[in-house]
Amino acid sequence: MMMMVMSKTRPGVERTAHSRTISRFAVRGVLDWDATQNLNFLLKAEYNRNDVDGRQQVISRASPTATALYQGFGDPGFKAGFDYEQYDLNFEERGLFDDTDSSVVQLTAEWALGEHTLRSITAYTEYEFTNELDTDYSPLRFLNRGRTEEFEQFSQELLWSSPTGGFVEYLAGAYYQTEELSNDRHTLVIFSNVPPIESQIFSNPALAPLNLPSTSIDGDGKNQFEQDTDSWSVFTEFTWNLTDALRLTTGIRYSEDDKDAKKVGTLDNLSGLLDDGFFGFLWGPAALNLATAHEYEKSRSEDHTTGNVNLQWDATDEIMLYANWANGYKAGGFDEDNSLGREFDETLGRDVSTFEDEEVDSWEVGAKIILMEGRGRLNMAYFQSDYEDVQVSTFDGNAGFVVGNAAETEVEGFEADIEFAVTDALIVNAAAAWLDASYKSFADAACNEDQFQEHIAETGGRAGCVQDLSGAPLQFAPDYTFNLGVRYDTAISDSLDLGLGVDYLWSDDVVVANDLDKELIQDSYDKWNARISLAASDGSWVVALIGKNLGDEKTFTWGNDVPLANFGFSKTYFKQIDPPQTFELTARYNF
Repeated sequence: MMMMVMSKTRPGVERTAHSRTISRFAVRGVLDWDATQNLNFLLKAEYNRNDVDGRQQVISRASPTATALYQGFGDPGFKAGFDYEQYDLNFEERGLFDDTDSSVVQLTAEWALGEHTLRSITAYTEYEFTNELDTDYSPLRFLNRGRTEEFEQFSQELLWSSPTGGFVEYLAGAYYQTEELSNDRHTLVIFSNVPPIESQIFSNPALAPLNLPSTSIDGDGKNQFEQDTDSWSVFTEFTWNLTDALRLTTGIRYSEDDKDAKKVGTLDNLSGLLDDGFFGFLWGPAALNLATAHEYEKSRSEDHTTGNVNLQWDATDEIMLYANWANGYKAGGFDEDNSLGREFDETLGRDVSTFEDEEVDSWEVGAKIILMEGRGRLNMAYFQSDYEDVQVSTFDGNAGFVVGNAAETEVEGFEADIEFAVTDALIVNAAAAWLDASYKSFADAACNEDQFQEHIAETGGRAGCVQDLSGAPLQFAPDYTFNLGVRYDTAISDSLDLGLGVDYLWSDDVVVANDLDKELIQDSYDKWNARISLAASDGSWVVALIGKNLGDEKTFTWGNDVPLANFGFSKTYFKQIDPPQTFELTARYNF
């Protein structure tokens, strides 16, 4: 039996009154029981609570109009920039947080039946996630979004395996999984807190004669999404030991996935000054294009046959060469956001409330090499993957994301990593990768803001704007990456060990938003980290001082256009920034 309890709090590092604080609590237990000589039970249970208060986001660039709004109705001292001191929370009463509670229970039973083995894996998972986001990303009390998501999953897998060591080894099995997902989301828009925007709306020739009072169009768009999923598969795998040094493995799997979803969108006029029909018209596609009242149910079923072929050759006792081919899929589904309730789009000729399954064919060749009688290891691999109907999510430039499928993407790359013990105490490791990842064809991708503005100048609106991203790079796929680490561990007394470590990483440019907006490309960067530790020789405790990003490099992991571009926020961007130079003191005691 084993039990672990962990509690960890990391204060915010963004140097603001509302910087991000992360608190985590976890309990994990393992019970291993040999019921008989041939029957073993392994029970694992885990509970996690992860609370994040605050968010590391900034307005990195603001249009002149947006800057005037931020300074006039939010913070007089506002200044856009990639700076850790620029962000301030506005909806204080709602908070800014991401809280997750999750539990996992898994029971594995393994029964030896002669030379064969029957294994059963039964698992149950659940989580509840709640968050509140400042979705204007600025000092304005303007936009706020939040959601509560609940998820439950039960799975059962049965595996029948043959004896090992013979000419043929095999594995056969079946898998079943059922899921329930519910998501309640709200989008709060308070136009009256930004009078110039409210006046801009009221001055529309169609609305001006109505003399609408202030606060009349403030609202809360609510979405309820429920989805039930049932999946099952059967599979088998054979390994032929052709010689003592040559092995061929083949596998095949048949899968079916069934999904049923229900979505309900409602609108709440916070002032109560307008009737539901007129308020819905104002918030709908014909006017503000924010959300609609809607309701629909969808179902989809799909089946796939996938497989793999793997050949391994032990060229020597220290070198293993391999080649592998496999195909796979990611099941399609439904757009749970879809605040406008969009279904069939005549321009695109498809139901935009759903997205199709994504499929991939990939192959890889590589080598695993043991160096100098075990003092080191070297791994190398060249790979290529071709994806069809890649699932993508793109910001629509207004108030939401559109989920759909790109036509085809192609990924090709080479990676290598090495670890080597220079002495018993000094270990060096390094890794490098080259990646060429691009859309093979994607003719109807969403526009970036520059293209939207050109389209508006030509047509008078945003509708129908698309760009051809065929040949363009994928998100989060830098061409080159490299890291290097050095670790030194030595005993300084009979009971104490000293550990020293330093690592370096470098990344090429990274495309962060898949509309290829040049404002949302993270330039190449490098970072240094270091660690010094003191530990008991028997492993009972360790204390460590860790320094991260010692060069104080400013980088971002995510960013996008600020919503509601039509109201002065065009060419205004937010970014979620990585921590600056930080130092952590950690302690662990094993009992």
